[in-house]
Amino acid sequence: MLFIGNSLTNGNDLPKMIAELAKAGKKPPLRYERETPGGCTFEKHWRDGKALAKIQSRKWGYVVLQDQSQAPLLKRDSMFDHGKKLDAEIKKQGAKTILHMTWAFQNKPKDQAAISNAYLDLSAVLKSQVAPVGKAREAALMADKKLVLHSSDKKHPTPTGTYLAACVFYATIYGQSPEGLPGRIGKLTDDEARPLQIIAWKTVRALSK
Repeated sequence: MLFIGNSLTNGNDLPKMIAELAKAGKKPPLRYERETPGGCTFEKHWRDGKALAKIQSRKWGYVVLQDQSQAPLLKRDSMFDHGKKLDAEIKKQGAKTILHMTWAFQNKPKDQAAISNAYLDLSAVLKSQVAPVGKAREAALMADKKLVLHSSDKKHPTPTGTYLAACVFYATIYGQSPEGLPGRIGKLTDDEARPLQIIAWKTVRALSK
């Protein structure tokens, strides 16, 4: 897998966490690379050329695309234009695109609907999969008001937030529930991890209906 995004993907090492869940779930080893400089948009990734070079560097199974946190709200046209360009190059390599749906700032939860819709609309255009991390976070926060998924800057994920994202990716990639996988991968107890695993699976299943 190749991860193209920024600090929302890089924080707490989401790619590594997904690979560890895959190993715990007895899946084939998940090899990955990343191009995730801080604050990077699809447009900047496209203009810089580094993401394109990595896309073209080998035959990937999946390439994950994650835009800057405010792009779905403020730069939707650019998100779509450059998302389509990146996806076209991914398809040339015979790989599949997975869109990494991001989340609203802690103090602006109502933004989630627009963010979710932007990623879902783009996935419909690209005919790609989407890992509905933002929707899963929204559901988890509604289910448990004490849950802390945002770090102190109200934007980046806590390790718990990244673990939930990893569970969403596991469910998206393998089409299986992450329920029963170890919580220690996200610095959680198994009892703390279980509700997050269930929410991740329900959220992914809801998109496939």
